[in-house]
Amino acid sequence: MTAQASSAADVGAEFVPELRALAAAGVPILCVVTHEERRARALIGQAFEGKRVLEWTATRGWSDDASARDPAAAIEGAARGDRAALRLMFDVHPWLADARVVRALRDWAASARDTPLVLVMPVASLPLELDRDARVVALPLPNARMLSTLLDTEFETSETARDALVRGAVGLTFDEARRAFRLAASHATPDEALARVIHEKRGALRRNACLELIDSDVTLDEIGGLDVLKSWLRARVLAFAEGARAFGLDEPRGMLVSGVQGCGKSLVSKATARVLSLPLVRLDFAEVFAAPSAEHAIHEAMRTVEAVAPVVLWVDEIEKGLGGSGDARHARVFGAFLTWMQERRAAVFVAATANEVERLPPELVRRGRFDEVFFVDLPSPTERVQILAVHLRRRGRDPAAYRVADIVRDLDHWSGAEVEQMVSSALFRAYADHVELSDEHLRAAARELVPLATLYEEQIQALRVWGQTRARRASADRKTLDLFGD
Repeated sequence: MTAQASSAADVGAEFVPELRALAAAGVPILCVVTHEERRARALIGQAFEGKRVLEWTATRGWSDDASARDPAAAIEGAARGDRAALRLMFDVHPWLADARVVRALRDWAASARDTPLVLVMPVASLPLELDRDARVVALPLPNARMLSTLLDTEFETSETARDALVRGAVGLTFDEARRAFRLAASHATPDEALARVIHEKRGALRRNACLELIDSDVTLDEIGGLDVLKSWLRARVLAFAEGARAFGLDEPRGMLVSGVQGCGKSLVSKATARVLSLPLVRLDFAEVFAAPSAEHAIHEAMRTVEAVAPVVLWVDEIEKGLGGSGDARHARVFGAFLTWMQERRAAVFVAATANEVERLPPELVRRGRFDEVFFVDLPSPTERVQILAVHLRRRGRDPAAYRVADIVRDLDHWSGAEVEQMVSSALFRAYADHVELSDEHLRAAARELVPLATLYEEQIQALRVWGQTRARRASADRKTLDLFGD
């Protein structure tokens, strides 16, 4: 069986019976929503096997009447023609605002016949007049099993890489996935191949201003500390395997990472996509509220996310979008998003971050919407050593050449972002002196920086108190850190 035939067989298990049931019930007009005309033709043909099939397009007219290129006249002519034939009209949607076309469709619906008129189009844009006479049926995109079969026809790869490529391609049409796999085949490493497949997914999100596909290049190894959170994430990878469902595991729903500013919340959210081998999509609540209808915008964004699932949905500083201003618009968006989080069935891992935890509504953080709520505290001495080493390596320096532990020993109030800023400032100093970076450059830069935890001591203390009782610590090494002690 070819990959295309396998695709048709899998989708047909749900789509074909649905078309047959609607036709048997007497629905006069079926609107099949899809970009994949070839797959639609094959499956509709299965649903109405044995019927004579006549197709219409604006460029070629009917299969049996090339002159019938005007859509209204074509529908009127079809109503007078072979009543038993299955008639497919492609891309009628640009004319559905035309009163003549709408009237012709209503006349078709009013005449009794055994076979419905099937409209195949990329969008469901039926006018109000047809609400009672037409049913919209979306053709599902290829599922993981279909894409796995397709991938096997394009190139060979390891089992792990294969699973990652298939997950990355879910949400693409069959032809888009084929092109993505062929492009991926030219890359030398599995990571490069996966990045190319995910890049091809960008088009599915381009039309929604509230969503952005992020090219995440952050790995967990590039984040210092947070060992508990990182171990938890690595364990969640196993739950995406097919055997996990049979074992009784649900797909992971996500995590909320709260805590002190500059301590790696956004970085670990980005790294999540790399750990799970999934695309990273960022939801921008500013764009949601900038839309003419914020409630419609959030519904459309969530539908788009589910269409390209499995993905990691990154919601940075979620309290700014859902913390609430008390107005009705915020309440509607908040309610719509909470309902989606609770009821979603698609494999969407939500990675949300929050700084101002006191603004978070209790409904948001309860179990069932997130698998876990983590608190990221200021780094411990051991974590500061790791963080400084990460930033030195990132800038081409060997941490072993520096007295890293001594440099960070007295930086008790510092966040990871402030350690990074120290390295950056020290490099500027060294470059200005026309010498290589030294310990003294790092110490001098540290003396000039006043950490946020010192400037806003009361706010940081309140945040840490919240985290002690309401969230799971992201790091195990906490006994040696007492920010406000002696």
